[in-house]
Amino acid sequence: MAPYSRGFSILLRQLRTWGPVLALLTVVAVSVGIVAVGLRSSPTSPSRPVLVSSGSWAPFVGPELPDGGPVTKMVVEVLNRSGYSPEIRYTSWSLAENQVTSGASNGVFPLVGSKSRREGFLLSDPLIDFEYVLFYNRRSGEPKISSAADLGALRVGGITGYEYWNELESAVTSFVPFDSALEGFQALADGRIDVLAEGLLPGQAVLASPAFTADAGDFGYLQDNNPLVHSVEGLHFMMANTAEANAVMKRFNRMLAQLRQTDEYKEIVEGLEAAPFREVTLIPVGETGLVELLDEHGRLALLAPRGTRAQVLAWPKEFVDSAGRPPGRILVKVKISNGPAQGRVMHVDARTLTLRVEGA
Repeated sequence: MAPYSRGFSILLRQLRTWGPVLALLTVVAVSVGIVAVGLRSSPTSPSRPVLVSSGSWAPFVGPELPDGGPVTKMVVEVLNRSGYSPEIRYTSWSLAENQVTSGASNGVFPLVGSKSRREGFLLSDPLIDFEYVLFYNRRSGEPKISSAADLGALRVGGITGYEYWNELESAVTSFVPFDSALEGFQALADGRIDVLAEGLLPGQAVLASPAFTADAGDFGYLQDNNPLVHSVEGLHFMMANTAEANAVMKRFNRMLAQLRQTDEYKEIVEGLEAAPFREVTLIPVGETGLVELLDEHGRLALLAPRGTRAQVLAWPKEFVDSAGRPPGRILVKVKISNGPAQGRVMHVDARTLTLRVEGA
């Protein structure tokens, strides 16, 4: 056999033996190369910076609140999950809306979804729900409002930049305007207005603030379910109505829906529902050395250890109105914040309550 024939035969045998291995290595090498090129050409996109406007509205939002307030914390978290890095800028409510309209800001929150805003902006799904009420001065007497005419005859204070619920705005032809809720409550204290329209929690925050010098006990709010004096509204994140903003808002709503399923969202909402002056620590008052958790009739339901924390859901009238003759026992409705009974709504003897020290 010729030398070249023998060499060719040997080569064929080597190809039969190693050919499949070489082919597999080639495929692997090509695949690795494709993945490597893909990773280089598609790096992880950095978060896009966005400017977002808001106002000062304790306890929801405000530059003086931790993390800018719980609703600010919520909006920042949702935007972060959506791939954005928000910068929050605080200003007046009117200017906050105008900044979005002019393009100076990408979004604004938290606003009520009034008719005019729904016509001019894209609205997110509700961030949270809150109550609007009418506050009054107890020293002047509780206003009797059963019709739009009754409400229209009163001097109704309103905050500049707010948009209230439809029934109120339809009945009140002209609000007495104030730049802040603090100014509005001062006018209510001075007798310059009859009622002040404000959110229940923000109003209570102003009344409890050291900046408000009048006695908070002098003020109440109309607790009728009449839609003229009370409304539950959603607070929204809003953007200009553009195609690009529409895509952002769809992703924002998806991320908000995911956040709603987490304990973080639950903690944010519970923190709003229980203002700082409702946080208490429970101490034993009986011989057992344990805190007695009672049902609504005052019967023993559970025991809890000393130092159990709770949030007062409703202060008894003896604490906020007139005590009258000292009763044998005052029951306080609370929601337990820690320990084995965490999350349970119970009643306790008022003597177990110890107001929590700021920061404790």
